[in-house]
Amino acid sequence: MVKRIWDPEGKYKEGFLKEFEHWSVEVSFRQHTLGSMIIFARRPVEKISDLSDEELKDLKSAIKAAEDCLTAAFQPDRFNYLQLGNNLHHLHFHMVPRYKTVREFADRTWKDEAWGTMPIWSQEEVPEELVKKLKAKLLKEIE
Repeated sequence: MVKRIWDPEGKYKEGFLKEFEHWSVEVSFRQHTLGSMIIFARRPVEKISDLSDEELKDLKSAIKAAEDCLTAAFQPDRFNYLQLGNNLHHLHFHMVPRYKTVREFADRTWKDEAWGTMPIWSQEEVPEELVKKLKAKLLKEIE
């Protein structure tokens, strides 16, 4: 597994899904909607404008792989991306799948309450067991 410089204590290591040359894709411990992920730059960088052409190309590959695996697993209707960096000053993108209709997963009903507008930004972390279940499902689909 890649050295996760954005998580030095290893608090969120169970979310690690796939490593790319310049990016790491992880299941988010904040499930804003079912299957929310975070894509982290593997090197210390804060701004999109500081990325090389190679890193930008690899970002496209990481996003495509994440979209494809989420589509296979849960069939989202859209994807929203947020790059904020307000608390963690390490370049990362929040990937929030969006759903017109409810989904069922891990004995839960998932409803995108804000479909058609900005996603509801959850501050609550889900249990590690749920992250592990999401990871197991998504690992079957990611390339």
